[in-house]
Amino acid sequence: RQTDHLRTTHLFEVAIDFAQRNLVPGGTFLAKVFRGGTESALLNDLKRDFKTVAHVKPPASRKESPELYVIAKGFRGSEDDRT
Repeated sequence: RQTDHLRTTHLFEVAIDFAQRNLVPGGTFLAKVFRGGTESALLNDLKRDFKTVAHVKPPASRKESPELYVIAKGFRGSEDDRT
């Protein structure tokens, strides 16, 4: 489980990096993540780079499952776009 969590967190990190490099300003990012503490810094990055960031737990997800989805809307653009 611990290894799966680390791998999933790494995938989340890679997906965020891809979005930051490829989304156009105003774009939307959606990813599945598992709660566990290590995703906090990544969520802070999203909050810096997007106008809104929300957590969504779909009704089909079991209550005890640590999974949730993060949806970030309104990409502000890359660092190059902002300077």
